[in-house]
Parts: sequence; C-alpha cells; structure tokens
Amino acid sequence: MNKQVHKIGEMKSYIPNDTLVNFVQEWLQLHREKENLTKAGKELSTDEKKKIRELDRMKVYVLDTVIFPAMADLTYFFESIAVSEKLAETFEDEVAELLDPRKAAEAAKFSGNNMRFNSTQFRKNNLARLVMSMVSIPNGKIRGGKPTTDFRVGIMYQMLNVVGDMMDHLISSQYSFGNQIWKSAYEDYSRLMGWLSLLAGLTEEQPKEYDRQIGFEPIWHSNKANLAGFHL
Repeated sequence: MNKQVHKIGEMKSYIPNDTLVNFVQEWLQLHREKENLTKAGKELSTDEKKKIRELDRMKVYVLDTVIFPAMADLTYFFESIAVSEKLAETFEDEVAELLDPRKAAEAAKFSGNNMRFNSTQFRKNNLARLVMSMVSIPNGKIRGGKPTTDFRVGIMYQMLNVVGDMMDHLISSQYSFGNQIWKSAYEDYSRLMGWLSLLAGLTEEQPKEYDRQIGFEPIWHSNKANLAGFHL
C-alpha cells in the first residue's frame, strides 16, 4: 500500500508525502538557526551554507515532483467529473468524503444578520482547511491604514466570482430568473464583489507567463472532450 495511506480496520487515514514533510521541517529548522545567528551577529558555518544551497535545489524538486503534479491530478479529476454525469454519479460519495461538507447545513440555520463570517467552524473540514490556508495572508503583509497588495486577495476575487456564478445559477433555477429573491441575492452579492474588487485592484502585478503551468486545456473548453468520452 502507498506509504501515505494508513489503514486501521475499515478506516483509511492519509498523510503528506515524506519528501515534502522532510523538506519543510529541514527548511524551517535551518532558516530558524540562520535567523538566530544573524541576530547574534554570527554567520552560518560552511556546512550550513552548503545545506541551504541543497535545500534551494530541493525546493525545485519538491515543486516539480510533488506539488504541481498533485494540482494537475486534482484539476483533471474534478474537471472530468464536472463534464460527465456518469463520472459524477460514480464518484458522488467519495467526492463528498474528500471535500467534506459537514456542518454546512447546521451553520446555514443561523441568520447572516446575527453573526459575522466565521470560517473557523469549518477548520476541520478537508476542503475548507485547504482553502483557508491557501488564502491566508501573512500578518506582516497586513498593516493598518495601508493597502494589502498580496496576490492572495486576487485569488479571493477569483473564488468569489466562481462562487457567484454557481450561486446565480442555483438561485435562478430554483426561484426563476428576475424573481425578487434572485434580485435581492444578486444585489447583496454585487455589493460584496464591489468591496473585494476594490481590494483586488490594489494587488501586485503578476507575470503574464509562469515557469510552471497545468499542461492541458480546461476539459469543458476543449473540442476534444466529446471525442474522449466526456459527454457521458
């Protein structure tokens, strides 16, 4: 069995890749030592400097063999499910188990007028746990009275657009397009989009091309999707 899969009876537990964990722990330990030495007015030893160079090379290896391939796999899997009802039906229970929607229905019973946004109630849910950590902005980049230019604000803006499109489709399907409920939801969502777009407009410009890319076009945009059987 894969080393990342632990089985206890009928239960399965998944842990991170050993290469990734070891790299992160070694990187943190070595850079903590470097910071402490710098504060004390000292320098790293020759062996420690060599280790930092090795970790710099290891960073590239981890990104190229662990992180980006994992993103490609997840993207392909979920795009495939998105365009194939048969696949979606086949993996329905497993996808729910992976993404973990627990507590959503319970939390939705509380009125939005009586409580602030509180994502921490979902901190043990798989997808929420991942998303919260992905868009978490380092404290040092948030300063009172100054604009936050971190690229993660742009990611939040992308995510809100995606959720808004899905929400609009669901509400218009359930209550009919142009219905007062739909109009109220649209107006509330537009206000939230407006505030976030104000923040997103201040984010740092990112390069037009990156060194690493997902190497296949979105399946639902591909004219090859039906030929590959995704119409099922």
